[in-house]
Amino acid sequence: MKIGIIGSGNIGGNLGKHFAKAGHEVFFSSRNPEKLSGLVNEIGQRAHRGTVEEAATFGEVILLATPYGMLPEIHERIGNLEGTILIDTTNFYVQRDGAEIKKQMNAQNYRESEWVAHYFKGAAVSKAFNTIPAAQLRDKAFKKEDAQEIVPFGASNRQAKEITLQLISDIGFKPAFIGDLSKTQVMEPDQELYMGFPAEEEVNAYTI
Repeated sequence: MKIGIIGSGNIGGNLGKHFAKAGHEVFFSSRNPEKLSGLVNEIGQRAHRGTVEEAATFGEVILLATPYGMLPEIHERIGNLEGTILIDTTNFYVQRDGAEIKKQMNAQNYRESEWVAHYFKGAAVSKAFNTIPAAQLRDKAFKKEDAQEIVPFGASNRQAKEITLQLISDIGFKPAFIGDLSKTQVMEPDQELYMGFPAEEEVNAYTI
């Protein structure tokens, strides 16, 4: 697949490396794409760099890995992503992203992942990789099947579910589907499946 990565820090950067190693083509973007040369050179011919707009145009799949508070800016730059798979890795932190966004979400009774889908209408949205510290995400990929770590995820529809499940599997993790985006509260900061890889007995209570 062609994967456009919006936000190429520790999460987006590590996932981009993994996806390229698995055979996918990745396009890294950031506010300062010229600073991504080292990352692209490290990966080789399957990697590219450029603007957020270029990444959104490039990708069959878009990986969103920016601070949550940047959603309005990102949406203004790339629009609704009609017909695209959008994998949301973001987390809302009030001390970084401000209370106003949370007030807006609460007013419409949206989960954090649903609020992302609200911004990017027309995209098939999934929530994944947001529960894992960057160092673990970097170091625990590509394990043998009997040693794979579990990655919980939610998805808005069948297409988003199937593509996200495939990409989790492609990089050597074990996907665990917990339902649609309304079920993803357990993946939010300080909730049951946040911070690290859950044990099978922990995730079983939420999978469907």
